[in-house]
Amino acid sequence: MSDSNPSGATASQPRPADIQQLVALLGNLMPLLMRLQFQPFEQMFQTMPGSLPIPNPVLDRQAAENMIGDMVAESLRSLSAFLAANAAQHAGLENCVPIVTQAAHRFAARDYAQAFDLIGQAYRMIEIVRAADPRVPLVRQASTDQTQPSIH
Repeated sequence: MSDSNPSGATASQPRPADIQQLVALLGNLMPLLMRLQFQPFEQMFQTMPGSLPIPNPVLDRQAAENMIGDMVAESLRSLSAFLAANAAQHAGLENCVPIVTQAAHRFAARDYAQAFDLIGQAYRMIEIVRAADPRVPLVRQASTDQTQPSIH
């Protein structure tokens, strides 16, 4: 798979259009989060005399980018642990390793949109393998199993 870059940005630079697209996709999530968090947020400002919650697009964008970065990082950790634990036992999962590796490189380059897309491809490939072999665990199931204490 080639990493074409029609915008002319170098591999180490995030493509602003990709980040904007990802932020836009998650934009519907922000009103829900704000609605859920509004009461504590409002109370916090009530305790600070003279302060009013003022929308700030720059801070909102930074918060969204940080959230996306955290989501991508957690997905990469989960996928890496899952593949380390299962790729040798289940045929086909080894094909996910290069995709997850490439996603990690895109994440390191702060190209969150491409990393997110590659993570989606890895999850899709895992589902294809699971369709052929239902014994392959879910990624989240493997992550949960690793946090449980061992009974051995």
